[in-house]
Amino acid sequence: MSDEVQDFKWEFLGFESPKEGQPVQSWYDTLPLDHRDEIKDVIGYLQVTPWDEWDEMDGQDFDPLNGEGGISEIRFRPIKCSQGKFYYRIYGYFGEVEEGSYKLLHPNNKKVKNDRQGKGIAKRRLRELESEEATLHPFNMD
Repeated sequence: MSDEVQDFKWEFLGFESPKEGQPVQSWYDTLPLDHRDEIKDVIGYLQVTPWDEWDEMDGQDFDPLNGEGGISEIRFRPIKCSQGKFYYRIYGYFGEVEEGSYKLLHPNNKKVKNDRQGKGIAKRRLRELESEEATLHPFNMD
């Protein structure tokens, strides 16, 4: 394997708009530390995972959400704590894979099998990016 392939890392970008600010970053920043650590672990793993292996994850850490208008889902293992059980998901999209980035559109604590509302928010935000009503910022996991 070449050094270029070994050194490659996906860049994770967050949705940003004048109306909503940086909703994914704000959500992440307010999570308890142990919840952020779980998200950091999965995103850190995906960051160094080659594109062709993302689709082979069988819904473990990533689901392409075929038929959902171009959005996909990063999945996290359930987190159990004194406040309950949390099923975090972040909806996003790749755009052009050659860009080397994954865009985070909408986070959620998924409580239903088919989260139509969360997917709808992600699709709306994707349209806002496409129409240049919104932009992207580097997602900060520190």
